[in-house]
Parts: sequence; C-alpha cells; structure tokens
Amino acid sequence: MKSSSGPKNLTNYILNQTQLKSSKSISVLLMQGILAGLYIAIGAIGSLKVSASVTSPGLGDFLGAVVFPVGIIAIIVMQAELYTSNCMITSAIYAGQSKAKKIFQILSLVLFANLLGSIFAAFLTVASGMFNESVIALVTEKALTKVNIPLGQLFASAIFCNIIVCTGVCLAYNSKDEIAKLITLWLAITVFVISGTEHVVANMYYLFAALFYGAPLTAKDIVYNLLVAAIGNFIGGGIIVAGINCLLASRTEVKQDSSSSLAV
Repeated sequence: MKSSSGPKNLTNYILNQTQLKSSKSISVLLMQGILAGLYIAIGAIGSLKVSASVTSPGLGDFLGAVVFPVGIIAIIVMQAELYTSNCMITSAIYAGQSKAKKIFQILSLVLFANLLGSIFAAFLTVASGMFNESVIALVTEKALTKVNIPLGQLFASAIFCNIIVCTGVCLAYNSKDEIAKLITLWLAITVFVISGTEHVVANMYYLFAALFYGAPLTAKDIVYNLLVAAIGNFIGGGIIVAGINCLLASRTEVKQDSSSSLAV
C-alpha cells in the first residue's frame, strides 16, 4: 500500500502549494496575509485573557497555550497566508522549480500583510476596550521582555520556534482526516506557545498592542525584535525543516529509481 506520508509526499504537497501561491495576484496574497495576521491575533487575545484570569502562573500559561492554536487552525482551514509556515515554499528553490527572487517576493509580501493585519488587530483591541488592567499588564510585560532578549538568544529562539511550528504544519499536511489534522496541529502549536519561543507574527500583535496601550517601546525596539525573529523563523522553517525534507525526498527518489532499475 502506498504511503501518503513522509518527506517525499510532504515535499510534493508543498511544491504544489507553492505553484498555487505563485499564481495568486498581489491583491489576493495581501488580503489573505492580512487575514492571517488577524487570525494569529485572535488566538493571542484568547491566550492573554485566559492567562491573565488565572492566579497560578504555571496553570495560566498552560491554559493560554491551549487556547492560542485557534489562530493557526483558522489559517489552515481558511487557507490564509502566514509568513512562518510559508517559509517552507523555499522547497521550490531546492527542487529547481522556482527562482529565489519569486519566493522571496512572496514571503516579503506575506510578511508585510501579516504586519498590517496584526497592527489593525492591536488597534481594534485598544479601541474596543476588551482588555482589563491585568491583561494590559500581561501584554506589556510580555512585549518589554521580548524587546530586551539578547541578540543570540532571540535568534536561536526564533529558529527553534519555526522548527516547532513548521513541524506541526507538516504533520497537519500529512493528515488526511480533518479531525486528526486539527488535533495534531493543536497539540504542536500548544507546544510552541509553552516553549516561549519567538514567532514574528505573534510578536507583531503583542508589541503593537502593548505600544497602543502606552508601553515604553521605541521603533528601534520593535524593529529589532521583529527583524531578528523574521530571519530566525526563516532559517528554522525555510532552511532546516524544508531543506532537510527536500534532501530526504531526493534521496528517496534516488533509491526508488535504483530499485526500479534492478527490478528490470
């Protein structure tokens, strides 16, 4: 029986998705990217409100992590465009099916659109008054912590973050049953949130929400965190996860071709 999982099938799926993304107009990518920024913010809002409402820090962090994945799930189900998971479209470069310029154009546009969606969500959060003092204090503390992470630690955290996130997305891609897909993705993203690693799009929401609530953040602080996180996320998803899977997929093809030759 032919397997529907593994690096080869995963890489083929990502290559097909890359072709679809490449065929989308700039306006469609922009709108879907804005939606993805909003979806991540929705998960972050739920996570913050749950965490702030629980007096036990450990339990609050866990329950907040369990709520957060709804944003990623919405992105997968609604086929929105998220920078971090899109980093894996570098597979098309490794496979020789696309030029690097095209791939980086898509990633840059999606990252910009995610930023627009996150800023809009942060603005609506403040304008709607949905956060009480304890939630404002939590998002402010989180934002100030993020912009003060040392460079090396921030970079390593961002790399590991997208290894976790893209691994979860890969597991979801390989799941044929919708319920299994959602459960797998939920567990993987919960692990990412519990790990406390740096996700550039989630950080967009946290930093701008804190800024709009009056946190002492500068443009330099925000650019520092988001730039390093974006590069680290790219390495984790676009080079490590996508690169290794492409390498394994090519090795699988070579072995299959050799087996076929021997059989003849």
